[in-house]
Amino acid sequence: MNSHRNNEKIIQVLSEMEPIKGETEEDKEKRLKMAEEAVKNAEEESVLAFPKKVAGVICVALWGFSLVALIFGFGDLGVLLPFMLFALGAVCGLNIPDFWKKGKIFDVVVAIIACAACILFALGMLFVGNAR
Repeated sequence: MNSHRNNEKIIQVLSEMEPIKGETEEDKEKRLKMAEEAVKNAEEESVLAFPKKVAGVICVALWGFSLVALIFGFGDLGVLLPFMLFALGAVCGLNIPDFWKKGKIFDVVVAIIACAACILFALGMLFVGNAR
């Protein structure tokens, strides 16, 4: 995961690297491109970094609680599963802006589909699931 400290370490390592004997122009361009990307990542911290961490913690906590509840038999799958899907949809949805910034269009499409599917299935389970 990109953190400010990790990016600074990468920048320091890449800037201290000396040209390697026999380094081709292609290798040099790759090294310089990695250094530029690390500098860019260090300069612009993600606005959604904290909400993504919170959503990830909530998602892991819900999934862990649900697993324990289902193992010991005091949980109802009809209630736990929709909230697990909501948490997963939130995590997927919060990753969309970062994918868009990096130009990963395929990842944006997949994240949108996953987010929408999770939220729609969760709403369907909550509102229609007990109507039988």
